[in-house]
Amino acid sequence: MWVTQFYDTRIVYGDGSLEHLRELQLSDVIVVTTKSLLDSPLLKEVVSSLRNFKIVKGPSQHTPKVELENLSSLIENRVVLSLGGGSVIDAVKLSSPRFHVSIPTTLSGAEHTAVAGYSEGGLKKSARVTPPNVVILDPAVLQWTPRRLLVTTAFRALDHAVEASYSTRSSPFTDALASKGYEYLVKCLESWDLGLCQVGTWLASLSFMHAGRGLSHVFGYVFGPAFNIPHGVTSCISLVEAVKFNGGANKLGNVVETLEAILEKHGVKERLSNYSRLDDALKYSRVLKELTNSSENPRKMSDDDAVGFIRSVY
Repeated sequence: MWVTQFYDTRIVYGDGSLEHLRELQLSDVIVVTTKSLLDSPLLKEVVSSLRNFKIVKGPSQHTPKVELENLSSLIENRVVLSLGGGSVIDAVKLSSPRFHVSIPTTLSGAEHTAVAGYSEGGLKKSARVTPPNVVILDPAVLQWTPRRLLVTTAFRALDHAVEASYSTRSSPFTDALASKGYEYLVKCLESWDLGLCQVGTWLASLSFMHAGRGLSHVFGYVFGPAFNIPHGVTSCISLVEAVKFNGGANKLGNVVETLEAILEKHGVKERLSNYSRLDDALKYSRVLKELTNSSENPRKMSDDDAVGFIRSVY
């Protein structure tokens, strides 16, 4: 187990990190978790370290605004523990807790960023927030998460690293984070070393936080809420084609072959056609173009480019 203080956030990571929860001696805690974990041995283990707690089911995927508002009324200015994936963690960050301990059960990386997303009117929106005070990354926690969900969220983390590498705001600092994050994530998906995946996700998330988002991430913001596609799956649909759109090679090398091999190996190669009719998807081409052109993507999109991109991932 290692501990790193990163600005105002303490990151506790490695085997046995969950034991740190006992050292915190938390009391009067709101535990926000996912429906799938409500009756899990993991939740029982987590709350055994707490005194005086209340368990609350967090928002569904993409954090709909109405569900977020309901949660915020319960946890604002309280001690909160988030146990779950990106939607749960983002919802807690957006709800202004007094003290926030996050135990992520996926590889989305939401626990490492000072932004959080929610959906409203069928689109994903984001806001600046305060990151958790304590993040616990114990690979043992991930044994309760379906393997497919871990793979798709790890691919989402790869999305962060790859797009940070060619962002218009990239820098030597973000290049170092993206490069090592990408290396760790590729290795962990080859050897299924979940501790390495957690650290790779951490580095990739920081590179995204400081370098900004590109086309693939924008695609997820638009098409995820519109067609109820999970975060990680949107990256499985869009990242390879986004890299090609932006020229293929980047500071990480020619990553297309590596990304395609990961998708094939883990059986998570997806198409937009699994979630939407083409004519419905094409209705979002203008939004995709506008949000991409206001992002840190290195190549601007025309109307024809946006239509062509949607067809390429369909």
